[in-house]
Amino acid sequence: MAGLAASPARRDVLLALGIAGLAQAEVWTGAVVGGPRPAVAATGLVAGLALAWRRRFPPATLVTVLAGMIAQAALGVDSNTGFAMVFAVVIALCTAAYQARHPLPVLAAAVGLAEVAVLIEKGPSAADLLYAGVFAGGVWLAGHALRIRQLSSQLSEQRAAQAEREAAWQAGVAVDRERARIARELHDVVASSMTAMALHVGGIRRILRPDQQAEREALLMAEQTGRQALAELHRLLGLLREPGQAAPHTPLPRLADAGDLLDPVRAGGLSAELRVEGTPRPLPPGIDLSAYRILQEAITNVVKHADATRIDCVIRYGEQSVRLDISNDGEPPRAGRAAPAGGHGLIGMRERATLYGGTLEAGPCAGPGYRVTAVLPLDGPAT
Repeated sequence: MAGLAASPARRDVLLALGIAGLAQAEVWTGAVVGGPRPAVAATGLVAGLALAWRRRFPPATLVTVLAGMIAQAALGVDSNTGFAMVFAVVIALCTAAYQARHPLPVLAAAVGLAEVAVLIEKGPSAADLLYAGVFAGGVWLAGHALRIRQLSSQLSEQRAAQAEREAAWQAGVAVDRERARIARELHDVVASSMTAMALHVGGIRRILRPDQQAEREALLMAEQTGRQALAELHRLLGLLREPGQAAPHTPLPRLADAGDLLDPVRAGGLSAELRVEGTPRPLPPGIDLSAYRILQEAITNVVKHADATRIDCVIRYGEQSVRLDISNDGEPPRAGRAAPAGGHGLIGMRERATLYGGTLEAGPCAGPGYRVTAVLPLDGPAT
């Protein structure tokens, strides 16, 4: 039985057999009053079995069932006795209203045939004709409402799938942009430093005395290793860049350019201040870039996610480290509140700080507002 009910078609067969069997039971037990039993049983059997094709041929099934009802009215069956024919009409009409491509003609046909059955059985009774029309219209409306609900559900699923595809596309674009930025930073920081190292080693090798053959060979090996590593790095950068994208040549930002980050903030109506404490001095390229990026991301997070009116940024140059403090007077993130879409900024800032042996802390201020503090040691991570 479970295998038989596994598909809609098989369920329809079971339903048709059940309605046809109920019609036969009602006729031969006397529950249906009026008409010759063999003819009434035949019309009930045909109407019930027709339901097996209700999904494949909804209008034809509906016409067959209503024709059976008209035939029973012509045979003199009392429509107030028995339930099988009523069940068959309701199921066929509801299915036709749900499945048919043109539901309004289905409604017109159902009301018309129902009125014919009433006229044959009871004559031109206004009350009975009105009841038949209202009954048929109500069943049709139920089936049509189910169809609209199903279409609305499918449309919602399609919209959700479209939104998911767009989100995946946007995530892919963001990943490509981040890959390009990583390639640019590696090119300008690591590759440039390795090139300088190879050039210096080659320069030293060329000024050695002729009798310093061992030193010359060691330096030559170091120079060749450096150039091989540089070539490999360029190949890796080619994988990170988008196809057809040329190697970047624009200079990377430095912490000394931090003041430029606040110009758009002020243009947006926020009060922003940058203070520099200690003696500014050149920083190692990687630390300089990471400090700038941390400051940039912290300011961006305030603008995007905090209802703030003021941002205060402090850069402190110490003997052994550089410290960044970014605070605002906005509302801090509440526990349980959903993170903003794509909100990986805090993770990225912490990873940048950890890369150079630094730390990053973020949390509410003593009063209103939120603070991000990063400390980057100038001697890099401990080995």
